[in-house]
Amino acid sequence: IFNVHQLILNDQTLTGAVRDAIHLNQSDAALATYQAIHDMAELFRAMDDEYFASRAADILDIGRRLLAKLGVAVDDVRLEELPEGAILLAEDLTPSDVAHLASSAVVGVALAGSTPTAHSAILARSLGLPVVCGLGPEILDARPGMAAIVDGGKGVLLLDPDAATQARYGEILRVQEDQRHQAYDHAHEPAVTRSGERIPVYANINSPDDAAHVRHIGADGIGLLRTEYLFQGRPEPPSVAEQARVYRHLLTEMNHRVLTVRALDAGGDKPVEFLLGLPEANPFLGKRGMRLLLANPDLLRDQYLALAQVVHARRGHTPVRFMLPMVSTVEEVEAARAVIDAAHGEVFGAPRRRDEIALGVLVEVPAAALIARHLAEMVDYFSIGTNDLAQYVMAGDRTNPQVAHLADPLQPAVLHLIRLVCRAAQERELPVSVCGEVAGNVQAVPLLLGLGVTELSAPAPSVPLIKQAVRTWHMAECRDLAELTLRCATAERVHMLLDRTLPAGRHAAAP
Repeated sequence: IFNVHQLILNDQTLTGAVRDAIHLNQSDAALATYQAIHDMAELFRAMDDEYFASRAADILDIGRRLLAKLGVAVDDVRLEELPEGAILLAEDLTPSDVAHLASSAVVGVALAGSTPTAHSAILARSLGLPVVCGLGPEILDARPGMAAIVDGGKGVLLLDPDAATQARYGEILRVQEDQRHQAYDHAHEPAVTRSGERIPVYANINSPDDAAHVRHIGADGIGLLRTEYLFQGRPEPPSVAEQARVYRHLLTEMNHRVLTVRALDAGGDKPVEFLLGLPEANPFLGKRGMRLLLANPDLLRDQYLALAQVVHARRGHTPVRFMLPMVSTVEEVEAARAVIDAAHGEVFGAPRRRDEIALGVLVEVPAAALIARHLAEMVDYFSIGTNDLAQYVMAGDRTNPQVAHLADPLQPAVLHLIRLVCRAAQERELPVSVCGEVAGNVQAVPLLLGLGVTELSAPAPSVPLIKQAVRTWHMAECRDLAELTLRCATAERVHMLLDRTLPAGRHAAAP
């Protein structure tokens, strides 16, 4: 996200407007910056495309930080100065707000706008905070200092709760805190169901800086390394040697734990400066993910080559996986394999074996789920990206508060597709993981296992809780729950069923 901010800061339209205001209009730096930022934000806000219109908030966030550097006070509230136990109510969170939350005493966040799968909401939850979104502007009328409860599990904000409600939630918090401590005490033990199945639980990370934390929380490895940060905010792609240094560091940190590297997933909401092409009416349905890589095969080749060189030098030390993003067709996998096999042969001098580098696809497009049986003949594992899968299945932009409720991974249509992918994997005895936000939902654990998911990859703070949740279930119970859930006609009924199956306090809830 901050790489995107860097791209905006380097935009010649913005910097040129500031220079012109200073030289031609004799404006001071602060006024010139304010006007240029305001004009650019209004330009984006007026765009028809939802993604580009939403970038206005990023532009205003950048402007606020620039003005602060110029000595102009722009913040009404300094998050670091809020009292212990504060609950933050806001219209939305900017990425820089989230960065300040990490050093604040805030214990919960309630937003009038935004959505649960918006980047800032995900980042805030990654700090271990309960976050509730889309509550409407009326919450901003709440009296500062009044008592409030944020229930991240149910997605509700309770303002000025009575004594009985506070006592009830206090007891729930006490039980959850005890169980959270228990989960962390056993974090380094394997997650084994009561019926004896071991379920690997991995962590999703955004950069190598998070790798040490993966070991600290007891994760079985990295189930999703997002590599976009390597490519963003620069005018040219990283060299093979530069990428190899990153992968070498990660392999050392993992030390026999799984490392899953997702190939560059650019486009859509992850622009890369040197790959910017013609404007697209709908970037999320445009040239992104695998489509962009196959249009620039040298990027795919160099990324795999860097990984292969490191693996070849450290044979047998760490299980390594390479994952293709946003696959839609068999032809895309065939083309990618041709590039990958050539790079592998260049390093190893022999055809690729799954015990060297396993090749998988990220199932996040409905088409990939529907042809999973064919894809299973070509790859070594599946990973299901439920955030995007739900968005594409339901035709509901998960960043748009007006329709985000549709992009719920517990929608029946999404669950049936997950089941389809799992059955295709079972026929070929392939592992299948879920790496979307739902993998960090303790209520969803038995459902996912019952559908046939064999591995889970969750946001790092949730890993100990997810491992603890796995230990409470027998696989027969999970399958029975999955069958009941697949009979539900609505997402609301799915949630009600899970609420009855897993009442509050059975074990700690993730934020």
